[in-house]
Amino acid sequence: MPDVLTHFALPFALTAPLFGLKRAFLIGLIALLPDLDVLVRVHRSATHSIILLLAFALPFVVLLAYRVPRLKALCSAVVLSLISHPLLDMFQTYTPVLYPLVESSIFVDVDVGVLMGGGLRPYFDVGVSSVPVDFSPFKSLDAVMVTGQTLPVSMALILAPAICRLFAVKSRGRVGASDSNGSQSFQAESAVKSVPEEAAIPPDDVTVVVPVLDEAEAIGRVLDELRQEGYSRILVVDGYSSDATAEIAMAKGVRVVYQHGLGKAGAIKTALEYVDTPYMLVMDGDYTYDPKDIKRMLLHAAKYDEIIGVRSGSENIGWLHRLGNKLINFTFNLLLGASLSDVCSGMYLLRTEALKGFELRSRGFSVEVEIVAHMCSSGRVTEVPISYRRRVGRRKLKTLRDGFSIISTVFWLARTYNPVFLLATLASLLAVPGAVLTLWQLYLRYVYGAEAWSMGVAWLGLFLLVVGMQGFTVATIALLLKRMEKRIVQTFGEK
Repeated sequence: MPDVLTHFALPFALTAPLFGLKRAFLIGLIALLPDLDVLVRVHRSATHSIILLLAFALPFVVLLAYRVPRLKALCSAVVLSLISHPLLDMFQTYTPVLYPLVESSIFVDVDVGVLMGGGLRPYFDVGVSSVPVDFSPFKSLDAVMVTGQTLPVSMALILAPAICRLFAVKSRGRVGASDSNGSQSFQAESAVKSVPEEAAIPPDDVTVVVPVLDEAEAIGRVLDELRQEGYSRILVVDGYSSDATAEIAMAKGVRVVYQHGLGKAGAIKTALEYVDTPYMLVMDGDYTYDPKDIKRMLLHAAKYDEIIGVRSGSENIGWLHRLGNKLINFTFNLLLGASLSDVCSGMYLLRTEALKGFELRSRGFSVEVEIVAHMCSSGRVTEVPISYRRRVGRRKLKTLRDGFSIISTVFWLARTYNPVFLLATLASLLAVPGAVLTLWQLYLRYVYGAEAWSMGVAWLGLFLLVVGMQGFTVATIALLLKRMEKRIVQTFGEK
């Protein structure tokens, strides 16, 4: 007899070994969604139809799996978790699992056991019955949340994978610690040596551009590390610091120029006037980025127009900044049809000629996003992992102000590089209120009678739903055409 806890426990137990506890927890919660029909005072209504659940969920998960191929398995698990709810209910009571194809609620009665006496005699009996679908509202909800019969089984399904997962994590940690000076070190060293370093571009072909503003505490250490790694072409672009940043940089023997324009975008524009090497690497001067990671970018520079360093030191990034970065990355990838992990990274390698003919329009910290958008549209972009250290000195980025500015820049860039997709996506959002209004009016009409609904509101909801569906269709076509255009440009560019 499935209850609320059972509906959660079964998909959680099946998916925890595959996807981890956090994702399994979300998958388990998704299995509870069909019971939201109690909010409109109907239980086991059309939300328990496998047909309708698949019709609602499949377009979203297919689109998500298409855009992010690595999530195909997770998307499949989400769909199976969602339809597991009505399938379990079907073995408890009458459930409209095939509505509206079959306007009957189906109940499958399974009787299994073993009789003792004169030997063990197993028996198995299955009966299927049906009644007409009835979505009448209930007066009081008397459904059981948790029963004594299913509680031990549900708790076992939840605790067993959770305990196994936690022990597995601890075991891996102990093995990693014990082998840190042995086999793991040997494997890491072998992996580094196996990289074809002869394919990397030489450091003399790269100008390291360091935009700075009041970084006197960190700039000296950053420049010393760059020198130690063999980078002699260093350009410090100072935004008229009020401290001794410029003087410290000059004392280190590097070239210092004063920027024109505002913010970091102005520093990049100024640097382009002085860079005379085939490649330029931009990195912040606050000590957060390690010059040792530049070698990873140089290995792939000959094949790409931009290589972004994806920051891995999350403990040195505040939780609000991490949340903002995820929101920016999601919005950027959605609106510009990309699949990047860290578009706001402050360390990236560029092919100089690919950027020199481009007019930067953004200001402040939005310049990274604009550069990535330009490179994604007309060139090739890739990513490599880099470390991220705790900064030295005062932080200048304002989380809310600059985060809002970057999000606004992303929408402006989407309007510039993919306007049809942006407008169609905004139009597709109308489907949400349209579906809500339409379903609400249909509910009022068929539950409380013709006098309870409004014809005008119903038509408005239907109009918004149709416009939203058309916008979704156009957005999908625009996304496919944009990707086709990018592949054609890359193919002819390689030739």
